[in-house]
Amino acid sequence: MSFQRARKAEQIQERRQEILDAAWDLFVEGGLEMVTFSTIAKRISFTRQTIYTYYRSREEVLLDLLGIHVEKFYDYVRHMFPTDKYITQREFCQRLTTHLLTHKKMLQLFSLHITLEQNSRYENILEFKRIMYEAFPTFCDILRGQCPEEKDEAFCHFCITIMIYIGSIYPLMDQNPLQLKALSEAMGGLEVPSVEETVMSSLLLMTASFRFVG
Repeated sequence: MSFQRARKAEQIQERRQEILDAAWDLFVEGGLEMVTFSTIAKRISFTRQTIYTYYRSREEVLLDLLGIHVEKFYDYVRHMFPTDKYITQREFCQRLTTHLLTHKKMLQLFSLHITLEQNSRYENILEFKRIMYEAFPTFCDILRGQCPEEKDEAFCHFCITIMIYIGSIYPLMDQNPLQLKALSEAMGGLEVPSVEETVMSSLLLMTASFRFVG
């Protein structure tokens, strides 16, 4: 069957999704270096040149992908903390730690979002910013239910802090043995905490002032 140009909105969306699915698979397999229009084209039903109809750069593809995975990340966070059940501070931090550690590839992509934005068109950047803005109140809503005695200002500070944290913790998760050995030596021979221990400790510190009902 010869290639036909997408005409309808649903066809265009299907083509975009095909590009995004291929790009995500490539990113998971080999990181940023694996994602190019040439490698994407080898995975999909149309050519590299056709991809330019939908995206002008691989950064635009990856920024759209990041937006999708950020939405999924926060959707799951909402389900992790039901409003009708109180939990302790430690339970809150443990659940969030586990969730972060199971989204390593999303965190890797998130750590690149400034670079991705710098090489994307305004409309792509705006869509990503809208997703981030809509996700922002998630932790405020959760903490408001778990810590009803606290002020909203404290929750907003936490939301800002956790956004920055999520964008910066990936390098901790990707240290090779040589880096870990050097870190241990720099620490005077102390044992380097595991990633899980480090993330958990960080979250406990960030929520130390909150009075959880659970």
